[in-house]
Amino acid sequence: MDKVTYPTLVPTIYTIVKELSINACKANQKRIFFEEKGYDIENPIQYKKGVSEYRELFSESMAEEYGNKSKKKGYFCLITFDYSMDGIRVEVTNNTPVTIEEEKSLREKLEKGMQYGDIAQFYLDNADNTEGAGLGLALILIMLKGEGIDPSYFRIIIRKDVTIARLEVPLSSNFKSVRDQDFSRA
Repeated sequence: MDKVTYPTLVPTIYTIVKELSINACKANQKRIFFEEKGYDIENPIQYKKGVSEYRELFSESMAEEYGNKSKKKGYFCLITFDYSMDGIRVEVTNNTPVTIEEEKSLREKLEKGMQYGDIAQFYLDNADNTEGAGLGLALILIMLKGEGIDPSYFRIIIRKDVTIARLEVPLSSNFKSVRDQDFSRA
């Protein structure tokens, strides 16, 4: 991709992939945190308590420690790029399945993010109750809209043993999306 034809696309894709990668790694680290605390991540009451503690206690210094623990436990975050003259496909995959509570929260954040065209307005409207939660997903949707890319080209695919965040960027009318091959919970 050259900077003349797509002057803002590279930084947009970079920002989106970075956000998705951080989210995938945090999901893995959160699993370790729950395991260490003895919380059942599938239990809604324990989930709420665990997430609250995780947000309160987690810091940058813990990120490396929990990153290493995640790696030792076999958790991963894999980024794949597929590029052609017709389009780009980026997938960020982790082997941390999403719980029902997490899926509900993700869907709500995506739905809310779709209502905005400006990240500043999203933040002003949601600053009191999100503490940053959902800001990244809203940012992704708003950036895609700003590039003239249909937000439906961004998907979160939840499978039994993996979660995949996929971004597709059509570069020509010949681009073929793989989104029709997805199943919500396979």
